[in-house]
Amino acid sequence: MAQVLVVDDEAQILTAVGRGLTRVGHEVVVARTAADGLAAAAAREPELILLDLRLPDGDGIEVVRRIRAFSQVPILLLSGAGNDRTRVAALDAGADDFIDKPFSMEELRARVGAALRRANTNGNGGPAATAPGGAPGGGAAAGGNAGVVTCGELTIDHVARQVRISDQPVRLTPTEWRLLEALLAHPGRLLTYTQVIAAVWSPSHGDEARDSLRAHLRSLRRKLGDDAGAPRYIETEPGAGYRWIGTT
Repeated sequence: MAQVLVVDDEAQILTAVGRGLTRVGHEVVVARTAADGLAAAAAREPELILLDLRLPDGDGIEVVRRIRAFSQVPILLLSGAGNDRTRVAALDAGADDFIDKPFSMEELRARVGAALRRANTNGNGGPAATAPGGAPGGGAAAGGNAGVVTCGELTIDHVARQVRISDQPVRLTPTEWRLLEALLAHPGRLLTYTQVIAAVWSPSHGDEARDSLRAHLRSLRRKLGDDAGAPRYIETEPGAGYRWIGTT
């Protein structure tokens, strides 16, 4: 099991999360302020951090940025309702995912387990590097070796730059291919609109590129036979971004 650092100023959250994760074998370290959370992250080197975005002595986004200066430990945001803009900014700063408050202990344990598995898959004890405010760095694709990904009847060959469904070729445009590769590089991880736009076009493209992104994503989904209402490959987090959920 893993050592998990929980940074939150709500005593009830700390107690509930501590008990819930300890019961499944995790070691839990708690901090109530941004300063204490940063100190614990540096001194204890936890394998995962649960971070509240609203702390009494600092901004959660700044905490994410400062941790990313010395660690690639997975960071899951504990996010209250109604703060989508702040939540997305934290994801752009380098956080890995978010859990909406209130949450069930079953969901929390599942999200923690998934984040730890992704970190172990990356092989460095943390997520692939993310430049603050920019696109995620390269990562290993899921569901196959470094060259070929298989998800049921879908096969993606990175070396040959080919996509096949039930052994039938699927023709993608260069933009659709870059979009697919950006999502595949971080399986299960939420990528914000800003991160995807930076990976597919360039960091200089702003919100004006979102309409283009949505159009290309609709086309890519159609070609992959993916249904936005019941996705098998690409899941939308409304107001935030997209994640690749395809499995072998």
